[in-house]
Amino acid sequence: MLRARTRRASVLAVLLATAVVAVLGGGAARGSTVSVVPCSGPSGGTAGLIAAVNGVNASGGGTIVLASGCTYSLSLANNTTAGANGLPVVTSPITMVGSNSTIAGNNSDFRIIAISGAAGGSLALSGVTITGGNASGLMPPANLGGGVFNLGGTLTLNHSVVTGNTASGAGGGIASGTMGPGPGATLTLNNSEVSWNTVPPDGMGAGGILNISGNLTLNNSTVDHNSGSGGGGIASGNGAGGGAGSFITLNNSVISDNTATGGAMTGGGGVSNGGTLVSNNTWFTGNTAPDGTGGGLVNHATATLNNSVFSGNSAGVGGGVGNINLQAVGGVPVPVLVMNNGSVTGNTASEDGGGIANVTIPTAPLGTVTLRNTQVTGNTPDNCIPPGSIAGCTG
Repeated sequence: MLRARTRRASVLAVLLATAVVAVLGGGAARGSTVSVVPCSGPSGGTAGLIAAVNGVNASGGGTIVLASGCTYSLSLANNTTAGANGLPVVTSPITMVGSNSTIAGNNSDFRIIAISGAAGGSLALSGVTITGGNASGLMPPANLGGGVFNLGGTLTLNHSVVTGNTASGAGGGIASGTMGPGPGATLTLNNSEVSWNTVPPDGMGAGGILNISGNLTLNNSTVDHNSGSGGGGIASGNGAGGGAGSFITLNNSVISDNTATGGAMTGGGGVSNGGTLVSNNTWFTGNTAPDGTGGGLVNHATATLNNSVFSGNSAGVGGGVGNINLQAVGGVPVPVLVMNNGSVTGNTASEDGGGIANVTIPTAPLGTVTLRNTQVTGNTPDNCIPPGSIAGCTG
């Protein structure tokens, strides 16, 4: 298969809007080019790939063709724009086409790719694996996006993999968004995988993907085996606690075996949603938030789940799903969760709400959970909390 109870749960689901003020540099579009990069030789390998990105940027966009089965191993940072980057910053529309082709870092102190939307940058990867990147900076933006940092641009993965990357702040695999006011960034995964990426427990979260003030869409894709303090697989929001401005759409996808590692202060083993989430025909399975809230999903904004399955997830509270009102933190909406034609079965909680927990921090009212033709059964130690608060859920 393609691979809160507290204030901090809100913060770790998203980044503060004021955290990033840097803007990547510009470049003018003038034409288009095609570059073929051999795996070795005078015009090939790592040096050839760097030259190709520079050339396509300078020509205003184009296509870079990678050698089949080749690994382009980056040993040093090419630049330090918004943090250290292994390749030149993408400042034009680039399509990178490979066939089992890999761009690898050395797991030391630089991410693989940065995209500047302000400069007109966009990147489409096809048949490419991104691995071994490490955004190791002390603060944003240098500690965002271990594999790829998409700042206000467009990133599309087609039959591609982002795996084995790390970030000290957020977005172990990918960080995508505007990091403040401006048009939203776009990240789309088609038949692709984000897996085995990490953010440390003392980081800001989003082990696999950070989506902040942006649009994230998964089509027939998988986010699995990622870990981060909150939002082990995906963390999404607007950087101001939650609400308008950030969107996730999950279509026929799998969110599995991700972990929120921040303990009782965090949540969302699979997904932490602080914006608008729509899930269609998607499985949330095997995700964990030890002592936290929401093994499969923690929602503190708006989530509509259609034909979605939560199974085998675990947490301290809300083994399958946690719907938590963080209004006492300030600036966040009353959460609304709607499940249509779905199931929440076989999930566990170490405290309460094995299936669904509709909870709040002190002084805030409960959010809303609506179940339509949805089964919530066989969860441990119970199906829903508070008892009797969710129509259609008993036991």
